[in-house]
Amino acid sequence: MVRHIMERCLQCLNPINEPFTIINFYRNPNVLCETCVGKWNQVKIHDAIKRCKKCLKVMTQDEQICEDCQFLNERFNIQYQLKCDFIYEGIMKETIHQYKFLKDHYLCKILAEVINIPEGKFDYVIPIPSPDERNIERTFNPVEEVLKMKGVDYKNVLGTEFRPKQAGLNKIKRIKETNPFFIRKNIELDGKEILLVDDIYTTGLTINRAMCKLSTLNVRKFNVFAFAR
Repeated sequence: MVRHIMERCLQCLNPINEPFTIINFYRNPNVLCETCVGKWNQVKIHDAIKRCKKCLKVMTQDEQICEDCQFLNERFNIQYQLKCDFIYEGIMKETIHQYKFLKDHYLCKILAEVINIPEGKFDYVIPIPSPDERNIERTFNPVEEVLKMKGVDYKNVLGTEFRPKQAGLNKIKRIKETNPFFIRKNIELDGKEILLVDDIYTTGLTINRAMCKLSTLNVRKFNVFAFAR
């Protein structure tokens, strides 16, 4: 007689009827059902579409230069490579919206399950902060909670000032704003390689401002990971 492991899918809450075998005896049980796993796979970034090698922005076949990266290079000139598993649309967009803006903390379990933090010999993992005022209103920091759920050791080096949402501003107006980031905790970053983690990568301005501030501490190499792009 084959025994079954009965768990419920974290996303749809339907039962996961997984046979109990020697193959899965030594691993953690699945937390997403096959149907929900399939939905996440549909929005994974793949190689069939031409993308900027640096920021993963979709480009036309005729484009040779990413305009976003060119714009940022002229102002920051910081080298980095974005790593990201998902496009910010569909189920990923819905999940992040409900998690961040509707304060559904439970969803950090799902995000922690589907994302894959890059492997590497990073000296430090540093989350991109959100303002303390928003963390208090939300009762949690969205990026930090996912890192905790995945058991990732991170350092809160940066802080950021509270500002009104800038969704209505174009990138020219946004670039004229002062850098909102500040060093919250001084640690030795001279010659270190770090991984910056954020939830959403859009134009890259936020990441570049954070790296600009950290560059004053003589970081040797920047890597960037976002839940979605």
